[in-house]
Amino acid sequence: MKTEGQKSPMLLSGIILVVLLIAGLGYFFYWQGSTNYIGTDEASIEGVHVAVGAKMMGRIRSLAVEEGAKVNAGDLLVQLDDTDLRAQEVQTGAAQNSAQQNLVLAKVNLDRARNDFDRAKTLLDTGNATKEQYDHAAKAMDTANAQYSIAQAQVEAAKAQLGVIETQLGNTRITAPISGVIAKKSMMQGEITQPGQAIYTINDLSQVWVTANFEETKIRLIHTNQLVEVSVDAYPGQPFKARVTQIGTGIVPPPFSIGESTKTTQKIPVKITFDKIPDSVKFLPGMSVEVKIKVK
Repeated sequence: MKTEGQKSPMLLSGIILVVLLIAGLGYFFYWQGSTNYIGTDEASIEGVHVAVGAKMMGRIRSLAVEEGAKVNAGDLLVQLDDTDLRAQEVQTGAAQNSAQQNLVLAKVNLDRARNDFDRAKTLLDTGNATKEQYDHAAKAMDTANAQYSIAQAQVEAAKAQLGVIETQLGNTRITAPISGVIAKKSMMQGEITQPGQAIYTINDLSQVWVTANFEETKIRLIHTNQLVEVSVDAYPGQPFKARVTQIGTGIVPPPFSIGESTKTTQKIPVKITFDKIPDSVKFLPGMSVEVKIKVK
């Protein structure tokens, strides 16, 4: 009959055997996963985002939307103050009308001068006018012709100036260049904006992808259309299927300066596109992710 002391070594041996078996299976699955996949957590979601600004300096009269609002391409976002431009439009319009009237008058004078010249030439040919009278008529026609050309130029200049003002007036209305969601409002009503200064930032959430930075030693294992498993920190335990769509043609700039004599492993960006994004999921540019690319 076995005593309690005799059972203990057998029980301990069994426990050790089970632990070793579990550890062995764990190592096997880890080894299998590490050889079938390569991964990185140096990855994030990116997307189409556009900074919207003015083409001209101006004071912001009104802002049409707030952060988080959905907008469509062409929607009015910002109206700059156009008071001065409207006054210039009226003034230039009046100048154009005046120049147009001067052009009509110059045309009348030119026609009269031509008739006088033709008459003087006929009289000179028949001996009924002197050469001096003919020369006077010729000079009068040249003067009228020059005045007509000046009047034409004034009309064209006023028309061009009016066109410039109308273009500037159009630039006081700033519209959305793409459809998307307002991610950021950078300025407030009443502030003066400079050309190119961002007033809004729009994210197009219908176009998002993952950029993952892989060590150069692993790039040879990656090719387009490979299957990818993407884990998004914002949605734990919910992996998303994706594929490699592009391998970068340059390296990722290092975060700090490295000496010329220092050898370091470079990293290359890989673009990964989701197969399908569920309607209940919202991916935002900048979200952190981990990726695993199936290589076998």
